[in-house]
Amino acid sequence: MTKEQIIKENIRRLGDISAVYNPITGEGSTSVERQWTTFEGFPIENINLPVSMLDDETITTLSQLGANGYIRQITGKEPSDRNIIQLWLQFCLKRIHHDFEYWARTMTTISDKGKGRDTAFTLNRPQRAYLKALESLRLQDKPIDIILLKARQWGGSTLTQLYMLWIQLVHRRNWNSVICGDIEKQSSIVAGMLAKVIARYPQWATGGKKLTTSPYQGAQKTRVISWSNSRYSLGSAQKPDSLRSEDISMAHLTEVGLWKATQGRKPEDLVQSIFGSIASGPYTMKVIESTAKGVGNFFHRTWTDAVNLRNNFTPVFIPWFMIDLYSKPLKEADYGSFIETMDEYERNLFELGATLEAIAWYRDKRRELPDEWRLFSEFPSTPNEAFQSTGRRVFKTSYVNEARKSCCPPSFVGDIVCTEKNNSKFIEATPGERERGNNLSVWLMPDANCNMRDRYVVTVDVGGTGNKSDYSCIVVADRIAMPDGGVPEIAACWHGHIEHDRLAWKAVEIARAYNNALLVIESNTLETEGTEGNNFEYILNEIAGKYSNLYCRTSQMEIRQGRPRRWGFHTNSSTKPMVINFLVKALRDSLYIERCLQTTFEFDLFEFKENGKEMGAIEGNHDDRVMATAILVWVCYNYPLPSIVHSDNGNRKKHRIISEASI
Repeated sequence: MTKEQIIKENIRRLGDISAVYNPITGEGSTSVERQWTTFEGFPIENINLPVSMLDDETITTLSQLGANGYIRQITGKEPSDRNIIQLWLQFCLKRIHHDFEYWARTMTTISDKGKGRDTAFTLNRPQRAYLKALESLRLQDKPIDIILLKARQWGGSTLTQLYMLWIQLVHRRNWNSVICGDIEKQSSIVAGMLAKVIARYPQWATGGKKLTTSPYQGAQKTRVISWSNSRYSLGSAQKPDSLRSEDISMAHLTEVGLWKATQGRKPEDLVQSIFGSIASGPYTMKVIESTAKGVGNFFHRTWTDAVNLRNNFTPVFIPWFMIDLYSKPLKEADYGSFIETMDEYERNLFELGATLEAIAWYRDKRRELPDEWRLFSEFPSTPNEAFQSTGRRVFKTSYVNEARKSCCPPSFVGDIVCTEKNNSKFIEATPGERERGNNLSVWLMPDANCNMRDRYVVTVDVGGTGNKSDYSCIVVADRIAMPDGGVPEIAACWHGHIEHDRLAWKAVEIARAYNNALLVIESNTLETEGTEGNNFEYILNEIAGKYSNLYCRTSQMEIRQGRPRRWGFHTNSSTKPMVINFLVKALRDSLYIERCLQTTFEFDLFEFKENGKEMGAIEGNHDDRVMATAILVWVCYNYPLPSIVHSDNGNRKKHRIISEASI
């Protein structure tokens, strides 16, 4: 955009921001489609109503006849102030069924955060954007399933709670809900807000009855609303036993990114136990809401699946520049000089929708928070920035995002076993086995008609055996496209905890299934484990006697000189940077095709340590997929290209010593 175009667009945006917003008249409301309608004789004669309300014959007749004409012709009475007010209240009761913003403004009272006073709930700009997503699903009679990624505190939770209450008070009876936070305090705040709204709810809207709540079957954290016989149950992920999740229709799970796994229970287990009680349909709600807390966790995976249309959740993200607080005044006369100083990132912010005033504020904030990753985390402009978790990342975000585009669900998840006839058999996992892990994910099955030598490569990163230790990982690459200038592609990945002897033989089974692939086992973990490592060295020697295509780092010359063979790829201060740097290049230049989404999550969490030399996963995370993939891609490009095996000798296999020297 030219300077003049930017200025013109900025003035237009400022006009939209400063435009009148009046939920009582409907002016400035864009959450649903509306139409200005005149009702002569009413306290408010011109109202911008939701078009869904105009399908009501009573409303169209009122608009045609006006209040006085309607009273005379329809009710047969003479107009009076009393009759007009009664008709107006009937009109308002119809309106609150269609117009959430009007209901919120006229029926609810909440605490004005930071000002120590009560006020009617008037939606701010971010809340109106979020409401648009909620209403879009409701008006289509779809389940209202939302995953909400919060940047800053702008009232997303408040809107979710009151929207659920609107459904319980206005649209449905016996419509129960669950609100679950990370800790008890979050739930108690919600309880206080709902109690205030219910206690002050106008009695004219409930036939003169005062709304009350009472404990359900003696449970203080589950309350029954007298008017609609609907319940809301409050609880926390840390103390889930207080939740009454049976017979529910709506659930709001807040700060899910903070939920911790406990003994025998993961966050997704609690989520599933709650959501599993909801029979999805019109007016049911499932809202998962949180600030971003790194990648690879349940919240991030669910968000990614929603963005890629792999689940039923609608993703909603509010960038920092939609929050009006984050803006710095600029004179229109200074626009030109300010635009001339904008860097590429600031111009991108404008393309995303930020005003020049918001960008000026952001520029000041960049000086306060010089660490880019911290600024992204605190004030994200995009979902990718929100999930930024380190400022010392090894793999650039843009490289990882590009690799993620080729990721997809595996075509097979299960296990591989050796039959009595020494053949490999793939056994699909049950849903329960999938949940427990330790599965083989396959994107490309072995080619049964393969007539190509050296087509497949298998690498193994060895982890621990306990549930809290590092995972072990086996990755397979298919190199069929490389002779014609193509790139290797991830074919399969096994990931889990397993005893080292079983891991080694499982790797052999996978390699054997993939046309007796070159098997490269990372060995330094084993060699530093004392007795267990020595035992594994024995296992590798045993494997070498039965599997001919095992990677050996002892050179052929050393072997001829009588030195013992050392099996496996040794990762050390020299080889680790070598394979990681090559993986960086491979991601940058698209030198291989990634299929495993979880591997890309590990890329996001792989960082340089504070000394600037060492590399590894952020504390509390894992890098087993990264290391297995790094070794795999390096070997793919340093191992002889695949070649066609002629039919006359296709079945003859020679014992080859594959070593660092031969590579």
